[in-house]
Amino acid sequence: MIRSIITILSVAVLFFLQAPSHATYETGGVVKETLSNGVTTLVHPEPGSKVAAVEVFIKVGADDERAANAGIGQLLAGSILAGTNTVYSVPFARVISDVGGNLHSVWQWDYLEVYAVTLPQFTGDTISLLADSIKNSSIDPRAIEFSRTAILRQAQSESDDPFTCAYTALRKLIHRGGSYDRSYLGDPAVIRTITRDQVSDFYQKNVTASRIVISVVGDVDPNAIRRKVEVCFGGMPWGAGGGLSDRETGRQGDLGTIKPGEREIRIEKVTSTSFVMVGYPAPRVTDKDYSAMCVANVLLGGNKSSLLFTEMREKRGLGYQVGSVYPALCGESHIAAYLGLDSSRATPETLKTVKDTIVAQANLLGSGAFTDADLERAKGYLIGRHALDHERTRDRAYNLGLAETLGLGYQNDFLYADAIHKVTRDDVLHVCAKYLHDAAIVILTNPEPTKTSG
Repeated sequence: MIRSIITILSVAVLFFLQAPSHATYETGGVVKETLSNGVTTLVHPEPGSKVAAVEVFIKVGADDERAANAGIGQLLAGSILAGTNTVYSVPFARVISDVGGNLHSVWQWDYLEVYAVTLPQFTGDTISLLADSIKNSSIDPRAIEFSRTAILRQAQSESDDPFTCAYTALRKLIHRGGSYDRSYLGDPAVIRTITRDQVSDFYQKNVTASRIVISVVGDVDPNAIRRKVEVCFGGMPWGAGGGLSDRETGRQGDLGTIKPGEREIRIEKVTSTSFVMVGYPAPRVTDKDYSAMCVANVLLGGNKSSLLFTEMREKRGLGYQVGSVYPALCGESHIAAYLGLDSSRATPETLKTVKDTIVAQANLLGSGAFTDADLERAKGYLIGRHALDHERTRDRAYNLGLAETLGLGYQNDFLYADAIHKVTRDDVLHVCAKYLHDAAIVILTNPEPTKTSG
């Protein structure tokens, strides 16, 4: 779960450092085309590449779900590639194998991702196959049932995981009825009741041309890709565009046991690892404060030289899972600092110490308790990590399309490192003062022993 969250953080990288000219620096060599129906295509030729990656992002996510169908997007992701109205399942599987046998679909909070990795000479065929899957999916009932079983199994696994339980509860405290206050898997009770017709209706309403971004990276001809996309996606209806967010519609989700104004909750769970989490609202990925908050997150708990790691692990030896996460989201995000410790050590006094220490470290960050060397180290860590996130062809296609999908513009995939370089001490202090106050707190630990009368 921690690894998947860290993956959610990766949006861009510093490839501009290798740019041979100013023009290439500005565009990254990317050819962008937008069809009249709104389909956007990004092509980044890489001569000599042995593979090609095709990423299709569909701008449908948690904001398009409601409490009554929470989890329907996961069922759609699990069935959209199971066959089409033009090619049935057995021939469809054979076609997939002809282009490399590597098609996948993934549902996240802000988008549905469909992607394939193939050989460059099969890129056109792969685009045709993906287009057929996206435009003409049969929403196979058998695939829905298979997906339902897999999702419920994963949901049970997450409910057994103490980190995930604490993190979901923290989001519920921070977002309170918004899109991110639940697991991106959805509500298991609701998932059990969703019908094939409901999935089909959701698909017809939300999978439309104006929501589609296609990213292609590899040894390909941009003109050939443009023609293929126009043939395959050009007749797709525009659609209604992205759905209004919860913040615009005023939708209130199921708050469960969270009381109005409540800022701290305790969860009792039989577990070998107890967690203390402290969270704050944070800027969305398109906010001007985003880069500074990325740096602030690393300074607080994002690496092994952070304030939290130094204080908790090196000085106090309090826990073995220490860190902070800051996901890149279309809506208002959050920063979550945490410490996990052996439940046998999680006495009420220790848990209070951990909670107070995490809050104190956030306050110290806001007071400027970091050196210029710490600041440069944090920025270097972010830039290096994003570079590593672009090692594979598929990684580069993913990050290019993701930047466009999240509303940053694909150029951000090449300019991110420059934005991080520009973050100053004052920028970090500004975001800390703006966001790191009124903490939301979750304490997850074993039930206290039942007291009996003497």
